[in-house]
Amino acid sequence: MSSFKNISTFTASIAISLFAAFLIYPELPFSLFSIEQSNSALFVGRRMAMLFLGLATLLWVGRNAAHSESRQAISLSIAVSMCGLAGLGVFELLQGHAGQGILLAIFTEFVIAGLYFKLWLEHRISSKMWEEKSCQM
Repeated sequence: MSSFKNISTFTASIAISLFAAFLIYPELPFSLFSIEQSNSALFVGRRMAMLFLGLATLLWVGRNAAHSESRQAISLSIAVSMCGLAGLGVFELLQGHAGQGILLAIFTEFVIAGLYFKLWLEHRISSKMWEEKSCQM
């Protein structure tokens, strides 16, 4: 699963599932992560669903995009976001603010971050090599 299309399809399917889950059942992350629930947090959870919908749309619609600066920006942005979420999850777990259920999210976020970062790096290196060959001609 190293193509942008495969990784984006995989990530979009996770994002659309989270959109539906958080919209229909905003209590899900609270029970999964063993954190306290409140009306304000449920409000934020439903709003978070819309962010997942946007992410799913971006990745699904853009999954067939040819290599470009825009696709590179998407790859790096997803990698940074997922790495940040995973890091925050580890921090919250170590602080005792989240239960063991967050480990699934942390693992998934690190995997997605790694896949997108690998894509970004591979295409960044191949683009530089192409530029160097073009300049030598």
